[in-house]
Amino acid sequence: MDAILRDVRYALRTLRRNPVFTLVALVTIALGVGANTAIFSVVHAVLLRPLPFGQPDHLVQIWETRVERGWNRASPTEANFWDLQELNRTFEDIGAYRFGSANLTGFGFPQRLRTGFVTAGFFRILRVQPVLGRTFAPGEGEPGEENRLVLLSNELWRTQFGSDPAIVGQSLTLDGETFEVVGVLPAGEPWLNFSDIYAPLVRDPEPDRVNLELAVVGRLARGVSFEAGLADLESVARRLEEQYPEENAGMGINMAPASEWIASETLRRALWVLLGAVGFLLLIACVNLANLLIAKGTARQRESAVRTALGASNRRLARQMLTESLLLGLVGAGLGLLLAVWSIDLVRSFNPAGLPRLEHVGVNVSVLGFTIVVGVLAGMMSGLIPAFQAPRVNIVTALREGDRGVAGSRGQKRLRSALVAAEVALSLMLLVGAGLLIRSFIELQSVERGFRSENRLVAAVNVPASYDGQLTNDFLQRFLARVKAVPQVRSAAAVSTRPISGGNTSLAIVPAGQPEDLGESVPSATWRLVTGEFFRVMGIPLLKGRAFTERDLIDWEDPASTRPRVVISQSLSELLSPGEDPIGRMVILWQGQGDLAAEVVGVVGNMRERGLDTDPTRAVYIPYYGANWSPINIIVHTASDPPTAVVSTLRSILADLDPDLPLSNVQSMDEIVSGSVAERRFNMAMLAIFAGVALLLALAGIYGVQSYSVARRTSEIGVRVALGASRDNVMGLVIRQGIRPAAFGIVLGLLGAFLLSRLLSSLLFGIAPSDPGTYVGVTVLLGAAALLSCYLPARRALRIDPVTALREE
Repeated sequence: MDAILRDVRYALRTLRRNPVFTLVALVTIALGVGANTAIFSVVHAVLLRPLPFGQPDHLVQIWETRVERGWNRASPTEANFWDLQELNRTFEDIGAYRFGSANLTGFGFPQRLRTGFVTAGFFRILRVQPVLGRTFAPGEGEPGEENRLVLLSNELWRTQFGSDPAIVGQSLTLDGETFEVVGVLPAGEPWLNFSDIYAPLVRDPEPDRVNLELAVVGRLARGVSFEAGLADLESVARRLEEQYPEENAGMGINMAPASEWIASETLRRALWVLLGAVGFLLLIACVNLANLLIAKGTARQRESAVRTALGASNRRLARQMLTESLLLGLVGAGLGLLLAVWSIDLVRSFNPAGLPRLEHVGVNVSVLGFTIVVGVLAGMMSGLIPAFQAPRVNIVTALREGDRGVAGSRGQKRLRSALVAAEVALSLMLLVGAGLLIRSFIELQSVERGFRSENRLVAAVNVPASYDGQLTNDFLQRFLARVKAVPQVRSAAAVSTRPISGGNTSLAIVPAGQPEDLGESVPSATWRLVTGEFFRVMGIPLLKGRAFTERDLIDWEDPASTRPRVVISQSLSELLSPGEDPIGRMVILWQGQGDLAAEVVGVVGNMRERGLDTDPTRAVYIPYYGANWSPINIIVHTASDPPTAVVSTLRSILADLDPDLPLSNVQSMDEIVSGSVAERRFNMAMLAIFAGVALLLALAGIYGVQSYSVARRTSEIGVRVALGASRDNVMGLVIRQGIRPAAFGIVLGLLGAFLLSRLLSSLLFGIAPSDPGTYVGVTVLLGAAALLSCYLPARRALRIDPVTALREE
């Protein structure tokens, strides 16, 4: 221990005597460790933080499938859910969750709350214990029972009710009806934070097999494997298909483990790619520091020779070098931790939509341990090669020549060149990855959306269950008329699901008169309820026919009696009626489930309804008139920017019509579009930042090696100039020696980038992983930067005075 302490004190004195070297080394390590810590904190929060459920490895989510319709993960119907629950043989229990909403009144302004309707055993399946009260008891949710009970989410309990411990037993007014609070759930995710309040899912005595509306989770029985549970449910699905061939034709089952509940496969891949990218950045930092230490060790050869002559062993010399590098690694890790704290704030500022658990991203015990380990590894990796080089000193030569003219052995020169090549190769791979994501994002932003977002505002109005189709239609007409009369408003319309950020509602559609059994040829389309001005408000061109009018009202109690009319997208028109005019033709909506006949009255342009990175949607637009669908999404096209300037006016109009209805989820369309690409923007920005830092480190490495080489070869260059070497000869000599390892690194980096870029394929849009423009652009950029890094030391070599150099020699 005394020897180690002496080594530490000596290392501190050595680093203090070389402040420039120490500063550069610490900044290098801090950049690498800080970036790794910041991204690891995200990975830890999103992927490694355990779920707040007991034995989560036994939990799964269950979907129905209809392969012939392209449905790989469809929400189960209520009737099929109850059958799966009762007929399975491998699950402890299966529970269901249906999303909804309700208006809370009696606490100031009315508020729209997210509602979750759950089966009685849902939270027991998750092994969740309430922090207050109880969860739902068996039998609650059965038809005929009193089901006006609610559980509060932890967030609503804290924000709305001030964490009141006496909340259990109190009453809430939701959609005009009174409910009793029976418990408060703990904080956590998922499921526990999906809704503000939870009520029993009342079992329909005559459930249908048409509406795909439930989210279903299950807990496998002890000792049952995932595969056995899936096979069991598949056998139940085959029985249900045989028993109900019309509704369940082609029914299958898909399952996913609870590990996928927090992050999708695409997000998991993106985060691991980012962690790999900062790993490359740390390698570059370590290589850079190793080069600095080798150069410093070469300059200290006389010192090493003296210490060897005085009896120091090779092990002692190597240990001293490792002590210095480990000290640099630990101090650099401390600085990196400070940098990571700032970087985490930067990550939060991006607020990437779709990045869960963002509030948990931060420095905790696990992240701190990771930082220390990374700092130690960085110090060891940086110091190993210089430590092995230190004992290989020719004592006689070093003592005779001292430090004058020592540029290192040929092997040391080759080693430094190899490290420069490695830096350049790693940097090029990061730059290619960043370039691909940047080009992909540019392609995404320039894609034809099919709609306009400028000066558009979207807000939700949640009508209560007491509103039937007629009341909803009357309210909608009066509200839109009042909104259109506002001077700042150009037009307004309603849609059942907001564009881009809404859910995916789909139906099977065929031309009337087609055979009933079409097998895999049954096309599907997204459907939306819209009012007549929706297309004009959204800037969607009307290509044929007409839009809706108020006369297109549908009586949803008996829709066939009102002759439903629909507008379809151009892509769906080309699929259903290739080369023909579809106007006036009849189509069958919800084919095989509801078989509703409707007349096509218009064709509109294609729209990317499910995201800018998806194909234009085949869409069916159905009149909102007469539909009892909530929430109603109001889209307002304003004459001024920002469109949020009219929000107070909208609230006043709504309060005049019904003071119990809240205006919620207010967003501009620009915000919605920006949020839909936030995850891609986050990935691009992070990788671009890491690649930029890697480029700077690599160029600093090239510049440092060349500057060191010029400084150690002052006498040689002076002799060359004295013997007649021209300025061009000297410049060419220095640049050639520096550019060779950089060029070799570029070649290696191109090969590595070509292989590793395949990992980015799922994160790209509109370009291939082997996009030649990106590779050429990055190669030219890195080559030019490397040439500049060699040119600056070469100019320094031209200023060497041969007389002074010869005198020193």
